[in-house]
Amino acid sequence: MSNIIQEKKVKIILALDQAKSPAPIGYISKKSGMENPLELLQQLEKDGIVSRLPSSSWSPTNAPQFELTPKAKKLLQQLIATRLEQLIEARI
Repeated sequence: MSNIIQEKKVKIILALDQAKSPAPIGYISKKSGMENPLELLQQLEKDGIVSRLPSSSWSPTNAPQFELTPKAKKLLQQLIATRLEQLIEARI
């Protein structure tokens, strides 16, 4: 079960990375394929991966928005760079 939760967290992180700006739960749900990602977002918030922002004035639901923390963005960039290096080295 832990692997499933980890996979769902990764989907949330990738959805927020794709957003490039703070995103409401509806966007995160749609992009990650999860019906209600709030509990996992709260776990990621406790882990310092996601930060919660106040709702936007244009939001009809007044739902909070979430974004990746600078720490998470940096780790994600490092992970992608490392994986690309591995793929390039494997081709040589």
